[in-house]
Amino acid sequence: MKSVKIFLLSLMSLVCICAVSCSDVKLMNNGYENVVIAINPGIPEDPMLIPKIQEMVRSASNFLYKATKHRAYFQDVKILLPITWSSQSYYQRPSTQSYEKANVIIANPHTQYGDDPYTLQYGQCGDKGRYIHFTQNFMLDDALIQVYGDRGSVLVHEWAHLRWGVFDEYNDLAPFYAVGNTFEATRCSKEIKGLKASCTGGTCGACDPSTGLPDADCNFFPDQNQVTSSSIMYTTGLPGVVDFCDNKTHNREAPNMQNKMCNERSTWDVISKSDDFKNNHPTNIASLEPKFTFLHAKDRVLCLVLDTSGSMSWENRIQRLQQAAGIFLLQIIEDQSYVGIVGFHGSATVIHELTVIESEDARKKLKNLLPKTASGGTNICAGVRAGFQVLGGDDGATNGDEIVLLTDGEDSGISSCFSEVEQSGAVIHTIALGPNAAKELEQLSSMTGGLQYAATDKLDENGLVDAFTGLVSGNGNMSQQSIQLESSGKSIASNDWFNGTVFIDKSVGKNTFFVITWETDTPQMFIRAPNGKLYRNGNFEMDTVLLTARLPIPGLAHSGAWMYSIQNGAGKPQVITITVTSRAADENIPPVTVNAHLNQDTTSFPNPLIIFAEVSQGFLPVVGAKVTATVERAVGQPVNLELLDNGGGADAVRNDGVYSRYFTEFLGNGRYTIKVSVQGKDGIVRLTTRKQSHAMYIPGYVQNGQIHPNPPKPPVDRNNSQIQLGSFNRVKTAGACIVTQVPAGTPPDVFPPSKIKDLRAAIVGDAIQLKWTAPGDDLDQGTASFYEIKFSKNFTQLRDDFPNAQSVNTTDLKPKVANSEESFTVSENIELKNGTVIYFAIQAFDGNLSSALSNIAQAALILASPPPTSQPVQTIEPTQPHNTVVINISEILVIVGIVVIVVSLIISITVCVVTKKRQGRVSPS
Repeated sequence: MKSVKIFLLSLMSLVCICAVSCSDVKLMNNGYENVVIAINPGIPEDPMLIPKIQEMVRSASNFLYKATKHRAYFQDVKILLPITWSSQSYYQRPSTQSYEKANVIIANPHTQYGDDPYTLQYGQCGDKGRYIHFTQNFMLDDALIQVYGDRGSVLVHEWAHLRWGVFDEYNDLAPFYAVGNTFEATRCSKEIKGLKASCTGGTCGACDPSTGLPDADCNFFPDQNQVTSSSIMYTTGLPGVVDFCDNKTHNREAPNMQNKMCNERSTWDVISKSDDFKNNHPTNIASLEPKFTFLHAKDRVLCLVLDTSGSMSWENRIQRLQQAAGIFLLQIIEDQSYVGIVGFHGSATVIHELTVIESEDARKKLKNLLPKTASGGTNICAGVRAGFQVLGGDDGATNGDEIVLLTDGEDSGISSCFSEVEQSGAVIHTIALGPNAAKELEQLSSMTGGLQYAATDKLDENGLVDAFTGLVSGNGNMSQQSIQLESSGKSIASNDWFNGTVFIDKSVGKNTFFVITWETDTPQMFIRAPNGKLYRNGNFEMDTVLLTARLPIPGLAHSGAWMYSIQNGAGKPQVITITVTSRAADENIPPVTVNAHLNQDTTSFPNPLIIFAEVSQGFLPVVGAKVTATVERAVGQPVNLELLDNGGGADAVRNDGVYSRYFTEFLGNGRYTIKVSVQGKDGIVRLTTRKQSHAMYIPGYVQNGQIHPNPPKPPVDRNNSQIQLGSFNRVKTAGACIVTQVPAGTPPDVFPPSKIKDLRAAIVGDAIQLKWTAPGDDLDQGTASFYEIKFSKNFTQLRDDFPNAQSVNTTDLKPKVANSEESFTVSENIELKNGTVIYFAIQAFDGNLSSALSNIAQAALILASPPPTSQPVQTIEPTQPHNTVVINISEILVIVGIVVIVVSLIISITVCVVTKKRQGRVSPS
């Protein structure tokens, strides 16, 4: 039972990692520094794991150096060990490194997912990924080297996903494509040799021998020894494949993610033009041996550093600070954490030294000490220095400790402590309150790897509470973390009602709290549980000074619909807000979570923002949810934007649980804050598996004309789940982005339609049907003006000379609203016969603004035909290693030849005997 709990703890804790960006890796003098490999706290201590990690990194360092043509290797690698592992004298304490920001994590998988090494990657071409995931079994079981390749080579493959934003050059969903009247395996380069075969039930033979076409069981088995040396993004299982495909070897026609996402550019073209290699030239490195540092995680130590300057009395900010920080202390900060409080204005005051959170009384004591008055100027560095003093109260050091810094004021001297901050090893999370917070504030979070939040003075957006509820631990243990289910606010007229429903699903329910705030007069509050129980004002913990009511739900909250009705009994309108938080119901079952972030922390017009929200349960993506981002701009009203998981526009892959959208409605310069709300409905949402950015599972190899199949990949049961997803609600802040260079007034229309990335072509009768997801007039929003569709029998002509390719008559094709499914049938000027291969591409237009050229879709007609009569039937012979089987084609040919000779001899002898007998019976004339 203990091992099961450790396994599930590992599963639950992985999901929190993608809420923030990876650790601050730097390429210095051709060596990568501060690469963090973190072991999940659910992994039991194993003396073999660390040596295996070191062996992998050493191998990867040499492989990377060769693959990048002497431009990079792994110089400095930090291995972060969980707090659950025993301490050693040579272990060091982390500074800004943490599990949630690690580049590589080692965690046990969901039983459905297996041991595929993969990278969580859902940005655009050239964008960095989130993290690399290896399972404990992948690291320890050497038998998996046969199906994935050397671990060091696999790490380099995944590093290319993570660091340089390139994609796989194979395609499990489209393993073959047509070339003339035959099919090629999807690969790069085309010079990789091998055999197409179908191996089932202990027998291998030609793929679908009744038609000669690739069927669902058809695989491409590469030769073990290759003449070509590329490409790493196709497979890491061939010893001779040591290079990335470049412009000379790249296969632009292969229907893979690299071509789709990177406009048919080679992987090396993308890699060589990345920021890493712009000024990093080939160098001879004497030693490629990485330096390993072992870090040991510790309990969370945090200090609230809170602005109490005179401006905090404006807009009731000091009271709102007490409300939001009170929720953090009472409901968010994890048990066994250490917390202190500092207040600052023109100088700083230590309000309370570090206190361990081990009881409800300890939480309430800290909450009651939150600052209540505001006066004086703003000296941010004084507050930070006092925070460092408090953080050193446990062991004299600040490495790995955290500061939550909130301010609403400007401070011209903030840069005076930047060097101290960098040397502290502490992480600073910043919260900018109101429109005038110091412009340099976010530099403190940026240089330390902290989170950056902002909140406006609009009470109905509940922004300050959202910022504090987002400050959960990054230690990797999801069962300890508070999860926000609801965050909503509204200005309610006198005697009107504020009504809503919060769905509490079965994955949460422990430590559930409903918190309601108001401006002036206490409202009438009613919360109805799914079992019919009604909670009223008398059931709440009331704080009439802070204008807050808190309802703790004892035990495990019932799953289902919780309905709230709040009446404003005041004689005038007032803003009422509601916040609902909970924790995992069972430490053995991962909760449904949402992790939201932006593609950048700062942007300048007209560069669009991309908002991402990853919805998952453990490792499994959740699809079918309704996801909405609320963007508070520097000026004007908030904008609500539905995020989509349709593979169009900003979204990279359909149905991968990552919901994305471009944001283009800029208005004013300053901080933009983004909050994501997720609603899942029972019967609509479902779990699926990740299908992209993982090392290829090699079906087998060809040696000396013999196919050596590997054991088949374990099947995935996508209908099985530990719990059934019911209806649920989640809320997560994506942080803040600083926007500049927005023109005054209404910004000009500068955004073209987004690229169409999912164009498909299929022959239907005597015509070709095209399907794609509609772009908008502004990237993936609105409606495009018109489409231009062209085709050619020559891929290169269509790709490189689209304007001069043959046009399709699109007079009757009127674009639909963005993200609709488009369908169009092409029949004119199309001649279909055996071996016909036609390529199609589209551009969308908004007046004079055009999208990038779409992916190129292929329509192919390969008529069924029996295999050649000279083709021998292939049989297999089992062999011992890895339960593989061998097809010996040369032996089959010899046997068939012998059989033919023997049969011929028998026939000849028989004819001779019969002839002589007949001659003996004939009388002489």
